[in-house]
Amino acid sequence: MRNAIEVNGLIVTIDNSGCIGTKEHDLVKVPNEITAYFTARTAILEQLCAGAIPVQLLMANFSGDNVWNEYAEGFKKAFNEMDLNMPPLTGSSETNFSSLQSAVSLTIIGEKRFSGDRTNCLYYVVGEPLVGNDVMENLHKIANLKELFEGLQSGVIEAIWPTGSKGISAEIKRFIGEEYSAAINLETSAGPSCAVLVAVKKENEETFKYNMTAPLAEIVKMK
Repeated sequence: MRNAIEVNGLIVTIDNSGCIGTKEHDLVKVPNEITAYFTARTAILEQLCAGAIPVQLLMANFSGDNVWNEYAEGFKKAFNEMDLNMPPLTGSSETNFSSLQSAVSLTIIGEKRFSGDRTNCLYYVVGEPLVGNDVMENLHKIANLKELFEGLQSGVIEAIWPTGSKGISAEIKRFIGEEYSAAINLETSAGPSCAVLVAVKKENEETFKYNMTAPLAEIVKMK
C-alpha cells in the first residue's frame, strides 16, 4: 500500500485540497465540484492501489456549509466515471467561522476485494505530471480513472501506484524497489495523481496500451 492504512480489515485513505476553489483568495480558481472530483480521485486511486473498493466516505469541509452539495457532486462524478454508485457520505462542516480560502478533506473506507501478481511485470507511467492550473488545461494528459479501474478488474493491470507532490521518481523507488527511469519528468509534482504507475504482464502489454488514452512512458531499469 502507498498512503493507506489497514484497520480491522478495512482500508483507509485520505486526500485534501486547499486554496483551490471559488473563494476570492484561492490560488487556483475552479468550481468546487472540480476540486472535490480530484480530491476523490486521488483517495480512490489509493484504495485501488491497496486492492480495495470504497464503501464509506467522510468529508471535512472548511469552505462553508453552503458548498457541501457541490463537493458531494464532485465526489459522485468520480464514482460515476467508474460506473459505481457513490458510497454513503457523512462528515462535518466548519460553520463557526468563514475561511478566506477553500479547503476540503475526504477520507475513504474500503474493503479489500482484489490483488495482483507483481512478479515479472513490465512497468509504465500512465499520464503526465501536472499541478495547479496545468491540470485543467491538459485533461487529456491525465491518467483516466475508469480505464485504470477496468484494467484492474479485468486483470489486464496487475497493480497501480499513484504519484503526487514528491514526483514520479520517489514513487518508482517505493513501487518497484529498484533504480528505474522513464522518458518523462520524474522530479516535478504530479499534483492530484495525474500520473499513475502501472504493473502489467508481458502477455497483457498490447491490450493495456490499446486501452489507455493518456500518454504512456515505459519505465526501464537503469544500467
